[in-house]
Amino acid sequence: VYATASPPLSTACLECLVRLASVRRSLFATEAGRARFLEALVGDTLAVLRTRAGLDEHANYHEFCRLLGRLKTNYQLSELVASSDYAAWIGAVAEFTVSSLASWAWAAGSVFYLLALWSRLVTSMPYLKGDAPSLLDAHVPSITRAYICSRLESASALGSDDGSPLAGDEGSLADQLDALPHLCRFQYAQTADLLAGLLDPLAAAHAGACGGG
Repeated sequence: VYATASPPLSTACLECLVRLASVRRSLFATEAGRARFLEALVGDTLAVLRTRAGLDEHANYHEFCRLLGRLKTNYQLSELVASSDYAAWIGAVAEFTVSSLASWAWAAGSVFYLLALWSRLVTSMPYLKGDAPSLLDAHVPSITRAYICSRLESASALGSDDGSPLAGDEGSLADQLDALPHLCRFQYAQTADLLAGLLDPLAAAHAGACGGG
């Protein structure tokens, strides 16, 4: 229905999927049935990520971000990793997240769900058992970089008609900053090098401007 509909019907479809993704473990007769259910959710969200079908509609985009976030809220990392499409799915979610962070004017109200997803994935790493790789080390640094760089770039829009996520709703910004430390600490050395490389030249330029004044 989602693939063939337009808002508000397609958006309602995604709202239903968010609720279906929240179904409690106790409602499944067997763990195998629950695993098949998750397999379908991962496979179908991957299909949307690959085609970007309907995601140019903002209402659909927002609900889709909520759906991605819900998958980690209701399922363990070990369960996601066990999905046959996990490797492709985590790569597609990472690409989607990076592009969303770059499009901060479009995604301002939805970024929290994506950052929360990655934060929960990272904080689940100590509990991941088995040999299947999480692949988070391949994707989290690029997401951390995308967030920091996009927010620095958006600073130029402060006070303009385009607006800036740095001057947006304080509650939303606080939620984002609650998730960010988990991502930064995941690859701490890389994050430190990134911040030093970005901020040291800015600090030097600011000091020079103040001294010149």
